[in-house]
Amino acid sequence: MNTEHWLVRPFLRRWFSRMFFFSLSGIIFTFELFRGLSIITIHLDLIVISLIIVTLQASIAAVSFTGMVSLSALVFIVQLFIHRIDSSEASELAAGSMTAIVPVYKDADVLDLSVTSLLESTVPVTVCIVCEPDDQPSIDRATTLSADHESVEYLINTRYSGSKAGAINYAVEQTVSEYIAVFDADESIHPQFLSSAVTELSECDIVQGRTVPRASGLIEAIAYYESVLLNYVTSRLLSIFIGFRLAASRAVVMRRETFETVGGYNPTMLTEDYDFAYRCYKHGFDVHEQLYYSSTIEAAHTVHDWWGQRKRWMSGYAQVFHLLLRERFPPRTLRGVLSMGICMSSVFGNLLLLSLTAKFVVVVLFSDTMISFGPFLTVITISVLIRCIDYVHGKVDRIGWEWIVTPVIFPLYGLVATKAITEYVIGGVDDWYHVEKTGH
Repeated sequence: MNTEHWLVRPFLRRWFSRMFFFSLSGIIFTFELFRGLSIITIHLDLIVISLIIVTLQASIAAVSFTGMVSLSALVFIVQLFIHRIDSSEASELAAGSMTAIVPVYKDADVLDLSVTSLLESTVPVTVCIVCEPDDQPSIDRATTLSADHESVEYLINTRYSGSKAGAINYAVEQTVSEYIAVFDADESIHPQFLSSAVTELSECDIVQGRTVPRASGLIEAIAYYESVLLNYVTSRLLSIFIGFRLAASRAVVMRRETFETVGGYNPTMLTEDYDFAYRCYKHGFDVHEQLYYSSTIEAAHTVHDWWGQRKRWMSGYAQVFHLLLRERFPPRTLRGVLSMGICMSSVFGNLLLLSLTAKFVVVVLFSDTMISFGPFLTVITISVLIRCIDYVHGKVDRIGWEWIVTPVIFPLYGLVATKAITEYVIGGVDDWYHVEKTGH
C-alpha cells in the first residue's frame, strides 16, 4: 500500500501539473487576445489642433514594445564597444593575488577550454578546479592538468558536495587570494578579461562579464539570440535607472571581502547566481558589466536540453522570489522594495511573454501594416546587428540565417516560464538539470 501510494502521488502531481500548465497558458493567451482587441481612444489637445486617436490596445502594446526594445538595444550596442585601458593595479598584480575557480561536474571533456584560456590571461592567475567526489573522469582530467601546469591546482569538494554553489564556497575557503573569479568549465575566457576586471574593481565591488553561447547550429543559435535579447538587451534600462545587475556564478570577478560579506552562494538554491545577485544588491554592492572582453560558452544542443535548462532557471527565479517573500516581507529598505519588484517582474514578466504573443497576433490580423511588422522587424534587425558586431569581434564564426526565427523566442520562453512556475507552485523545487557538454 505504501509503495502504491509512493508511486501514485508523483504520477498524479505530474498530470495535474500538465493540466494546470495547459489551462493557464490557454487562459493567458485567450484573455490577452480579447484584451488586445479592445478599443482605446486617446485625446491629444495641442496648441493649434486637437487630435482623437482610436486604436486597438494591442497596437499600443506593439508600439511600446518596439520603442522600448529599440532604446534598450541602442544602449547595449554602445556598451559593447566600451573598454578601459588597464590600470597600474592590474599590470602590477602579484602572483597569487587572483584565483579563478572552475567548478566541474561531468565536464571532463570540456575542462581544457576554461583552463587553457585562463592560463593565457594577461595577469597572473591561479586556476582552482573543484571536482565532485563521484565524478572520477573530471578528477582524472583535473589531476593531469595540475601536473602539466604549475598555476593549476584542484580540489575535491568533500565538504559541500552536490552543488555548484557548494563547490565555489569550498574553494574560497581553501584559498587566500585577494581576488576571486568564477568560470564554467566550458567557458573560453578572453585574455584581457581578468586584467580589465581588476581595473574596473577600483570603482566597483563586482565585475560581471558577458557570456556568448557558441552558435554552431539551429538550437545553439536560438540560445545565442535568446541570450542577446532576453538576458542583455531587455535589462539595459533596468540597470541604468535602478542599478540592479546580475552577479552570476560564471565570468564574474570580485574581492574576497565582497564574497565573504555577502556570505557566498547558497547551495540550496537552483539558481545560486540569481539569489547571490539579490543579496549583493541589498548589501549595496555596485556591479559593473564588462561586455567588451566577453567569454564564449557552450549552448544547449537539443530541444530537450534547451527546455530543461531554462525550466530549471525559471524554477530557480520562482524559488528566489518565494525566498524574498518569506524572509524580507515587508521589505524595510528601498533596495529591499526594489529587489522584490525586480524579482517579481522577472518571474511574472517571463510568464507574460505569452500575453505579448497574443497581442502580436491581434496586431498582425487587424492592425496597420507598419505597426504589424514593426515588432518583428525590430527584433530581427537588432539580432542581425548584434550578431554582426559579435562576428567582427570574433565571438561567432558566421552571421548565419537563424536570425529570421528570433521572434519565436518570446512565445517559447513564455511557455517555459509558465511550465516552470506551475510546477513550482504544485511541487516546489525541481531537480537539478545537467546539460550535455561536447566542447563545441
